[in-house]
Parts: sequence; structure tokens; C-alpha cells
Amino acid sequence: MGAKAGIKPVRLPTRLDRYPAKMVSKLADRLIERYALGARSVLDPFCGSGAILVAAGHLGIPLCGIDINPLAELYCRVKLQGFDPHTSRSLAQTCIEQAKRTKHVLPVRWDGKHYWFTPGTIRKFEHLRFAGKALRLSDSPEGMAVLLSYALAVRLCSRADQRSPKPFVSKQAKRSRQGRHFDPYRTILMLLDELCKLYGGRTGNSRFQFVLADIPNASSSVLRLGKQSHVITSPPYLNAQDYFRNFKLELHLLEDVLPFQVESLRERFIGTERGDLLGGVPKETLNSNLRAVPELKVLQRRSLRLAAVVHRYLHDMGLAFDVVKECLDPDGCFVLVCGDNLVAGLRIRTWYALERLLQERGFQLFDRFADPILDRLLPPKRCGHKGLIKQELVSAFRLLHPEKQN
Repeated sequence: MGAKAGIKPVRLPTRLDRYPAKMVSKLADRLIERYALGARSVLDPFCGSGAILVAAGHLGIPLCGIDINPLAELYCRVKLQGFDPHTSRSLAQTCIEQAKRTKHVLPVRWDGKHYWFTPGTIRKFEHLRFAGKALRLSDSPEGMAVLLSYALAVRLCSRADQRSPKPFVSKQAKRSRQGRHFDPYRTILMLLDELCKLYGGRTGNSRFQFVLADIPNASSSVLRLGKQSHVITSPPYLNAQDYFRNFKLELHLLEDVLPFQVESLRERFIGTERGDLLGGVPKETLNSNLRAVPELKVLQRRSLRLAAVVHRYLHDMGLAFDVVKECLDPDGCFVLVCGDNLVAGLRIRTWYALERLLQERGFQLFDRFADPILDRLLPPKRCGHKGLIKQELVSAFRLLHPEKQN
């Protein structure tokens, strides 16, 4: 059975949802109420920890989330599928007991692990990795809840400063955490107990699907899901979040437990500054970007590398919009949440550049409003950050019938 209309799902509190740049629930609710009350289906192609999907879930709408990040899948499945608390606690206890008894480990293949974790902590995580994989935790909703608890324990048991979305070892963290041993066994059970209270025993949305995919290159995967009536999303921000860095602790410790490889993700997060940024970007796309974002000419003189970040971002978003267009109904609704960015001191109107990409693909704007971040009671404390965002614009489009596009 799907979620019952009128019953709002519980949301993970911030301490259990450290997903950076996530949409606040207040805005997600507003978008669903304004645009999707009569939706046949809702797709979020950059779903992250699932704010849009959770907001739509209480209406009983069929839902689909897509994201490249395996951690996003853990969040979304636990939030939207529900799980049996007794079975989940039993699985966690079994996993921990096996980890304590076994001499085997599933090593973390990362040279930086001893910088972030004490030898005793990383050893326990490696025993847990072996036991978790042997128990095939990813095969059930209850196991996914255990894996989310494991992933949430990673940062808590590290040397990283606990205040920041990006992991770093600050002076304060050195004073308060250096030399301390943090026990993942106890931490996982504590976190799972909180998840059980929030989501245990709840009836999940049986009409929810998740696709772990790189949306610009996911056409065949997405099309298997069928046509969608509504797409509502907040895409990755240009040069504002280094998504891989934000998640590197969790990803390195989830690698091999879940079926993914870190090296396959490092340079694939949209908005990255890593890798060969202009590789595969056609010259005509570069010229089109210069027309859409005049500031790029100035940026190219200041920093060729940062200019390449912008070019790559717009190229990837164009490919993503091509996939969205394929899976959206004619006359379907596409709602985009985006703001400005500061790159090398230049204000980049990212929302405007993305609007142009959509209009070139036959989308017609029919509504827009601004959502100041200060109104959310979440003033950003990113003084001097090159990607500072002060407000977001919500832009709503209709996909015109092909005959109307000519």
C-alpha cells in the first residue's frame, strides 16, 4: 500500500541528516502544494536525501528519485520505504557480534584513513565492513537502515570537526577529539535506535523507486521508469559544494559494502573541480555558454580552471535536461530551484543560464518566485566562500508539445 493521504511522514532531524546543501522541508512542502497537488507522478533527478520525495510522499503520489551518490540511496530508502525495527535491531546486533568474533576484515582501500580515524576505530569499521557485506545488508529495508546508521557513525567516530558539513580537522577538533577512541559499535546501535523511533514500523510508499545513476548519462535507466507528469528538483550548485569532499569519509567506508567504487565517482559529481573538465565538451557548447554567461569571458582571464568548471557544469546540466525531457510528459511540469553563485569574485546567474538551457529544449516558463535563504532561519555562515548563495529562485516550466516547439 502507498502512503495514506493526509499523513505527513516524519523527517529526519538535522543530527541524522547531515546531507549538505539539502532542500529545507518548508520549501519542499511549498513546491508540492503549489505545483504538484494533482500530480500523476513526481521525479527528482537530483534527489539527495529526499526532501522533495518526502514532501510528495504523504499525498500517495508515485515517486522516483535519481542520484549518483550511494549515500542518497540510503537516506531515501529509509525515509520512504520504512522498515521493521525488531528485524533491523536484530540485524545490527548480529553484524556487530560477527564483527567482534571474526578475524577477517574488509579493508578500507584509502591511504587517508589513518589521518581521520584512530587505529582502533578504523579496525572496528573494517570488521563491520566484512560482516555487513557477508550479511548482505543492502538486500532489505531493515539492512539499509543498519547501513544508514553505519554511514552516519562514520563522521561521528572520526577526528573531523563535527560542526561543518565538510570534513576537516580544525584546531578545536584537535583539542576535543585528538587521541580519543570513538566506538562505532555503540554509535551504530545508538543511531539505529533513533531511526527506529522515527521510521520503524511505518508503512512505506510501495510506489517509490530509486535509480542510482549519473543523470546526464542515464537515459536508458530513466526511460525504463516510464513517463513522469512532474519533475521537481534542486540541482547541484555550480562551484558552491565540493560534493565528493563532503562525502569522502562515508564513501570510502561504504565502498565495497555497497556495489560502487569511489574512483568511479570522484570526478562525476556535477559541479566538480576535478579531472579533465573540458574533455568531451563540444566547441559549440563552449561558444553557447559564453553567450549565455557573459561573465565567463572575464572569468577566463582570471582563472582558466574556474572557467572550465562553469563550462563543464553547463554542459553536464544540458545533458541532464535532455534526459529529463525524454521522461517528462508533453505539457508536463518541470520545477527548478536554483540561485546565483560567486566564482572568483564574479556573480554568475546560474539560474538564468539553466533557464536558457531549458528554453532551448522546448520548456516554457509559466511561474517564478524567490525564496530568500534568510527567510528560512538558516543564515549561511560561509563568510568569504566563493559559492555564497543568498536566495534561490523557483522557476516552473511546461514542456511544450513538439508541434508547438516549431
